[in-house]
Order: sequence, then structure tokens, then C-alpha cells
Amino acid sequence: MKIFKPFKKIGFAVSLLSVIVACETASTDTEQVDGVKDETKVGSAELTIHEIGDPDGMNPLTSSAANSLYIQNNIYCKLLVYNQGTLKLSPQLAVSRPEIQALEDGDYAGGMSLVYEIHPDATWDNGTPVTAEDYVFTIKTIKNPKVNSAQIRPYFEFIDHIEIDPNNNKKFTIYSKERYFRAEESSGQEPFVLPEYHYDPEGLMSTYTVKQLGDPTQMDALMKDPNIVRFAESFNEPKYNREPGQIEGCGPYEFVEWTTGQRVVLERKKEWWGDKVTGNKMLEAFPPKIIYKTIPDLTAAVTNAKDGQLDIIRSIQPTKFIDLKEDPKFNSSFDLSTPDQFAYHYIGFNMKRPQFRDKKVRRAIAHLINRDEMIESIFEGMAIKTNGPINPKKPYYNKDMDEIVYDIEKAKSLLAEAGWKDQDGDNILDKMIDGKKESLSIEYKYNQGNTVRKNIGQLLMDEASRVGIEVRLTPVDFPTLLDDADKRNFDMVALAWVKTPGLDDLKQVWHTDADKEGGANRVGFGTPESDKIIDEIRVTLDPEVRKELYIKVQEIIYEEQPYVFLFVPSELLAIHNRFDGTETSPMRPGYRDASFKLRNN
Repeated sequence: MKIFKPFKKIGFAVSLLSVIVACETASTDTEQVDGVKDETKVGSAELTIHEIGDPDGMNPLTSSAANSLYIQNNIYCKLLVYNQGTLKLSPQLAVSRPEIQALEDGDYAGGMSLVYEIHPDATWDNGTPVTAEDYVFTIKTIKNPKVNSAQIRPYFEFIDHIEIDPNNNKKFTIYSKERYFRAEESSGQEPFVLPEYHYDPEGLMSTYTVKQLGDPTQMDALMKDPNIVRFAESFNEPKYNREPGQIEGCGPYEFVEWTTGQRVVLERKKEWWGDKVTGNKMLEAFPPKIIYKTIPDLTAAVTNAKDGQLDIIRSIQPTKFIDLKEDPKFNSSFDLSTPDQFAYHYIGFNMKRPQFRDKKVRRAIAHLINRDEMIESIFEGMAIKTNGPINPKKPYYNKDMDEIVYDIEKAKSLLAEAGWKDQDGDNILDKMIDGKKESLSIEYKYNQGNTVRKNIGQLLMDEASRVGIEVRLTPVDFPTLLDDADKRNFDMVALAWVKTPGLDDLKQVWHTDADKEGGANRVGFGTPESDKIIDEIRVTLDPEVRKELYIKVQEIIYEEQPYVFLFVPSELLAIHNRFDGTETSPMRPGYRDASFKLRNN
């Protein structure tokens, strides 16, 4: 098996100076790459990044695609962000990490408080200050039950009340009735703060409190409240997802263009508040323009890079990555790197489909996956297996779960036990369910252009045919794939979850509360026992007790097999070597693009 160690860490540390971008010019020499002169990018501080598909929107509260998040990181700001190098939370919009206190008396006895202060220099594009009112508005918007933010709402359930300092409208205290184990990350790192004046010019949300919006006894009334509905209908509109001029944040870049199937363009703001701040790496922003270029075919993307049209390619097909590593001409312009990831690939079953109600069928299909062969043939050894939703490198990963090994005979046996037989001689197993004949002819959906997911599907299709299961591969564009997943319009879906170095809150994906359209529990998993454990994890501060709860819920997920858990792959990156500030990281996307600074040679 070929195991690639990480290549040299690329780039150099960037000094923490004021973030001022000028049109820098390096050598005007051009270089020859595969017979094509690389004249487009040499000397340019602009950054062009490959995307395999379009994002699903620029509204950070209603979109869910990872590639949308990577773009939004440059348009908006959060109170806190993960430092790519240290993997620890660091201030961005906030002055510092919050003061956290366990409360022993008062209305929130047994709960907790977090005190934040927004940076004094932070302003919106119209020159007005970013205030605590904007943060409160953002949390209210997430909690508005008609806003399409169900996928992130669980992270903010613990926020019961926010009190703004009467003497400083940039300082506020968050109160929670419970001691939520992930309170700092959820309150500081999860939400992009939005300008109230822009997204709610009529002040429709101003009459509601955070407490009111989080009160389950008021939910029915809120769902029918005309102002709640009116605000949500406006906020959910496409204009806040993709129209220049309608998308506003306090980050360093302005959203200026989205040409479907071609590119998204951001331009560096000429006057940005972060330029006044020194010593904060999380506010660096050097490229004058960042272009996210959509090219569904990876081979075409590599050709574009060789032609000087791309600066970053990520998620490179492993076989192609090896070819590039052995290409001296490509290596003269690009550095290649293989950082670890906090992400995992999976195949999800729609457990509401009659074929997948029985866990024996789900387990049988898991036995058709030869993960060792896939790691060797698809990933060229640059991935590790995982048996559950927790990253294997985290201390509370359940190491005692037996691997579901490739076993054709075991798959046949499980299908027979579940009552599936080929009764009509078409070589596809069938069964009467609820008075209707159902067959194991199953659609496997994946995003077009993702060669890894296509290859996984092809290998599964071949193995499944040996046991009487027909697997039909259906490629769709990425936004459609996510929309189908959210609407439960799939049999099996190939996706990945991108995680952070922080603690895992399983409620977003694995609780029955998230089993609704737009919620992230797309497969319909959940039992009263698993819900209870997930709820307990959220309020358990003792790491050893919490570890035991994590272990237990992983066992339940493993037993029910709602996913085929596949791999944790290494990220495979190619980054043009004319930049400094290109250190790679396990934090997706594997780099911080705003830190890329043209190297002065």
C-alpha cells in the first residue's frame, strides 16, 4: 500500500502587520509548463481557487455546503474562529475569548454566562459600528422558526437570553439555563454576525426576545405570527443568497459576481476596519481579488492550473495527485501537500424508504464495501477507515466497534434473514412490504465531477449485483444533491461531513429533532435512547463522563447502521508557490486563502 507522508509545509509565516493590500509586482519573467507559458498569474496577487461545483448560496444562515462556507469566511466575520495553525479558538470580531462563568444563584442558577466584547474598530460597510444588537439580531434570525436555518439551529438552543451592557453597546452577556459543553464554540465560532439595518430594515424582529423565540410553548403561535412569517419570507429570498449589493458582512471582501457554473468573485474592500488592527492573524486579508472558479472535471482543472488559470486545487483525485507529484514541470510552480482532515465520507440510507427500514439490509450493504480495496485503489493509501461519526483521532472515538468487513456471504445471509428473494427471476431481490412489492433496485446519488464518490458507487454497484441488488448511479450538480438530501429525495446518497477540532455536538445530525425537511438528520435515524444520550452529552462538563456517553451513542449508531461510514481521507492540495502564508492545516479547506500574500522575489 502506498502511504504518503505530508510533504514539506509550504509557505512561510506572515508577519502580523496591518492588513493593507497593494498591487504588488514580482518578477515579470514567465515560466514554461507543459509547453504553455504561465503568463496569467506570475506577478499577480489575485487568487483563483478551483471549485468542483457551485456553492449553494451566500446567505450563511440558510446555506449548508462546505464550499459556500469557505467563500463566506471572507465576506462575513465571527466573534471567534479556529486558528489554522494552533487549531484553537482565536478572536476575530471579538476583542478576546469570552469570560465564562458557572452560575450558582439567580434566574440562571445551574446554568452559565459568557461575556463578549466586539472590537471597537469593527464597522459595517456604511461606516456604522458593529454592535451587540447585530449579534442579538443574528441569534433571533436563527431562532425564527420560519427561517431556513434548521440545520444550524441546534447549536443555539442553549442561548436563553442576551443582555447588552447599558454603558457599552459592543459588550454583551449570554445566559443559559444549562451548562452547555460547547457553549464557547457555538456562540462564538458558529454564527457569522449580520447587520440588522440591512437584513431587517423594518425592524420586524426587534419586538421579539431571544427567550421568546426559544420557548417551545410559543412555537405554534410564532409559526403563524405575521411578522415572523414576513421577515422569514424576505430573509429566505434568493437575493440574499446570490445578488451583489444584497449580501453584506463586516469581513474584508465584497461579493461582486456569481456566474452560475463558472465563477464567484470577491473583491477586497478599499476601506475595511480590520486594516486598523495589528497583531491579529485572523484579520489578515491580502489578495485584492479572490475568484472561485467552477470546473466540474478535475483533469480540466489541472490543465487550467498548468495554463496559469488556477492557484489552488483541493480534493485532488489521489491517482492524479501522484502523477502531479512526479511531474517536475508542475512542481516548479506548485507545492503539493497532504494535511489530515476533520472530515469523513459516508453513504447515507434513506431509512424512510421501505427497502431500508430493516437494519439487516443496511448492514448487508455495508458488508459489500471493501474499504481496504477502496483506500488502496481510490485513495492510493491516503485515507484511514472510520466506523462512526467521531474522528478516529479524537479521544472519545469508540475503538471497540468491530469493523464491518467486506463479506459477500454475510451480505447474502443478512438479506435472506430479512426475507428478500428473487421471486420474479429478474436477478433483483424483492419482497412484499405493506402490501406492495418492493425491489432492491436502488439509486445512488452523488455530485457530478466527484470522481472519488463516482468510483465508490461503481465498486458498490459491481459487488451489489453479486447478491441481487441493483445499484443505479445518478450524478447531479452539488446544490441539487444537497437540496435532494434536505428534502429526503434519495435512496442512498454519497456525502461527507466536515468537522472542527472542537467537541462534537451530535444533535445537529443524529437527534430526531433534526429529522425534518431542512434538518441535518437526513437519513431519519434516532431512538429515545440515542436522543437521551445526545441530550446528556450536551450538558455534561466532566470529560470522562462525557466520553462514556459518546462511546455508548456510537455503539447505537453502529448497531443501527444509518450510514456506511467509509474513510477519513487526507486533503490533497496543490497551491501555487508565488505566495507566502500558505501553511496547510487539518482545518478545511486546508488553508486560509485570505492570508495568501504575493512573495517578493
